[in-house]
Amino acid sequence: MLLLTTWFGSFLLDDATVVEKRLFPMEPAALADRLALVEDWKVLPEERDLMSRAAEVFVIETRLERAGGNRTTVRPPFLKPEDFGYGRDLLHAAMVELAKRRMRKAIGPEDHLRQAVGALDELQEEENVLVERLREWYGLHFPELAPMVDTGTYVELVAMHGRREQMPIDHRESVGAELAEREEAELKALAGLAKLVGDQRKAIESYAERSARELAPNVSTIAGPILAARLVSLAGGVEDLARAPAGTVQLLGAERALFRHLRTGSRPPKHGVLFQHPWVHGAPPWQRGAIARAFAAKISLAARADAYTKRTIGPELLKDLERTIEEIHRRKADKPTRTNRDTTPKKRRDRKRTRR
Repeated sequence: MLLLTTWFGSFLLDDATVVEKRLFPMEPAALADRLALVEDWKVLPEERDLMSRAAEVFVIETRLERAGGNRTTVRPPFLKPEDFGYGRDLLHAAMVELAKRRMRKAIGPEDHLRQAVGALDELQEEENVLVERLREWYGLHFPELAPMVDTGTYVELVAMHGRREQMPIDHRESVGAELAEREEAELKALAGLAKLVGDQRKAIESYAERSARELAPNVSTIAGPILAARLVSLAGGVEDLARAPAGTVQLLGAERALFRHLRTGSRPPKHGVLFQHPWVHGAPPWQRGAIARAFAAKISLAARADAYTKRTIGPELLKDLERTIEEIHRRKADKPTRTNRDTTPKKRRDRKRTRR
């Protein structure tokens, strides 16, 4: 007996004759359930029922061979769905339902984290623009306030008090112009908007930190949750970050500079988004490349643990990394002397040689 499964049912065949059959329900959702099981290499209940009714069953799928069938290379006959009362429109509806399920399943926490990182950058940019405009506009009335307080306090004071006479700060020596009620209302509204954007940015930043600690705890321990979130977003996911070599992790976020180097022969980048970490941007320029390489190597190991083994190795890797960075600081304490090199892009150098 040959066991054959199509999109509309499972059949036991003797030569080209259908001996037993188990037809699937004529509903798109039920058909999609069975097609999903077949895609996941699962054995259907209808197939198990038919296999139990024959002493020896031959199959043409490896999926069914694992369930106890005997593999054969015999070409099975073609069964027309119309002969059993099934139409092509039903197959189309079932495939559409299956595609919808796959699309829902494909969206995971990493996709939400990627959107959160993008929203965080956009809100930060919007907040900077609003605060800059507020400083310039309110500076016409009370220019002395800006150097007295930080940005957050500045926005809160303007949103709450408005004109300088109501400020809890000495304003008697101010050289700013008077502020009418209409302009005061607009400035307070602008400050309120800047404060609202800032509060929303902080909320999304907290969400990104929590998500990064859940998805990549070891990477978050080494690089910090926000930088870990950016690395996961740039790589495409935790598993993508784990599969990437350390050299790729080092240059994540510096793709433009890398391709410019490959295209024109300009100086290659030493780091990408890793520059945001204090260990990298706080180091002297001649140490940053070595620190970024060591940093990327540890992040790569941490990402593999987060994606596959789920072991907690972040604190141990962090200690090793700190010792490595101290060694780099000691070994490269003096600025190296650099010989003059031709900084002309590669294409222009080739043109000069051709003209000669």
